[in-house]
Amino acid sequence: MASVQNFRSALNGFNREDVVHYIEFINNRNKTQLEQMQNQLRAAQNRERGLLARVDEAQARVKELEAKLQSAAAGEPSNATEEELEAYRRAERAERLAQERAQQIYDRANSVLAGAAKDAGIIAQDISALTDQLVALLGQYKEKAESARETFQNAATSLQATEE
Repeated sequence: MASVQNFRSALNGFNREDVVHYIEFINNRNKTQLEQMQNQLRAAQNRERGLLARVDEAQARVKELEAKLQSAAAGEPSNATEEELEAYRRAERAERLAQERAQQIYDRANSVLAGAAKDAGIIAQDISALTDQLVALLGQYKEKAESARETFQNAATSLQATEE
């Protein structure tokens, strides 16, 4: 086995296991990063759903208060008090804040996904380059092995000819 190792290094070969381990390392690292980004996206989506639920509640409250306001404006007897108007203002403020926050989360999720897509493209290019390099090295190894085989065959033929 040691002679095979020396033979490879004498012919400028490479250790196939090192290349395979490196490719596996890159794949594992990318898989981990993708899982982290997907977890971040799920968390952002959960926060967005919560905020949207709050927005829906605030909108329902706004509609309720608008109906009361319209009835008060029409001169109908109403029990619209200062407290209800303040609640209406709070609901509008909460709705606006929820919409702003939802937009921020949406923008951040898009940013994370864009970064992940960019990283995936770079990694794909790296793997492609490594694959091309590996194919070239395998071709060189094949040529060297064929040359060595021919040399050994010629030496064996010469040795047989000298014995006869």
